[in-house]
Amino acid sequence: MKLNDNEQKILDILKKDPFVNQQYIADQLSLSRSAVANLLSGLQGKGYILGKPYLLRTEEYITCVGGANLDYTFRLEDKLILKTSNPVKSDISYGGVVRNIGENLARLNHKVSLMSVIGDDSAGENLLAAMRNMMEVFAIDKISREKTGGYYSIINPKGDMDIGFADMSINAHMDRTWILNHKRHLNLSDWIITDTNITKDALEALIEFTRTEEKKLAIIGVSGPKMKNVPEDLNGVEVLICNLDESQAYFKTSSDDLKELIHAWLDKGIKKVVITKGKDAFVYGDNKQVSFQKPLHIKEELIKDVTGAGDAFSAALLHALIHEDDFKTAIQYAITNAALTIQSEYSVNPNLSIKLIKKEIKRNEEL
Repeated sequence: MKLNDNEQKILDILKKDPFVNQQYIADQLSLSRSAVANLLSGLQGKGYILGKPYLLRTEEYITCVGGANLDYTFRLEDKLILKTSNPVKSDISYGGVVRNIGENLARLNHKVSLMSVIGDDSAGENLLAAMRNMMEVFAIDKISREKTGGYYSIINPKGDMDIGFADMSINAHMDRTWILNHKRHLNLSDWIITDTNITKDALEALIEFTRTEEKKLAIIGVSGPKMKNVPEDLNGVEVLICNLDESQAYFKTSSDDLKELIHAWLDKGIKKVVITKGKDAFVYGDNKQVSFQKPLHIKEELIKDVTGAGDAFSAALLHALIHEDDFKTAIQYAITNAALTIQSEYSVNPNLSIKLIKKEIKRNEEL
């Protein structure tokens, strides 16, 4: 059905935030509240609005739940020397594991909704403004008297991180109550991706929600210490991606047997699992088969910054699985995107596209 000018303007407002009230819309369009109410009723009758909140029939998101912060990166000009001043080149960019994954997916042509928390500060405002150009931000909450999360890394001349610091106490607000308050947002997605920056009871609530609503949940590890936020009951989780250190922390073991660890995860009822081990071989599998794979070899002189490589890996793998590609194909997407990212100075490669990944895969096959 053809929409009139005001109806189209209302849909444009609701695409940015389906939770706005009628008076807000009226103020934006210089209409009376009663006129807006009639227009909304007409849009519901035409099937463009499903109900309250104003969920739009035309939109389907991947919801990314977890950390969004600023990355403060210091690149050493020479080897790090403790207890003295070290010359560096510094950069500030937007980070957070699930935020990085969300941006990767947005660049791979997915509609993404970022569900996170920011502080009531200029850093949060800047992050929100920048993300609005990439993805939906209506599920980001601003927490008063809190500071937007920050991640500080010192990168050596080889592109590896020497030291990292995380100032992310704000993430404690992403708890079970926060998840339950956002159920209507979560209903907008068939796929929900979360990192382990959210609290344990929040992750439990997400698992319960995705089981009940028959949605697919992917869990992405952040660090060994954050594995305390991963609950015991993981039955039905669609995908888990973590590294060796995170697996050891969760199972409280010093074993570095990747095959043993992946079977431990699969025995918990997770459908697909990937365990990475830095530059070494990693393992991936499901209840049918477990396989080993090596990352793509990148010459040392081409490596600019390893920050974001794991997030790029996770995002490309999930992109392929969301498109129902097989696991092996998904892994090829993952290792290719990770390789492209470490050759960029950014945590998310600004040149990323489906075409670029496919072109790189083909080039590597011909080598």
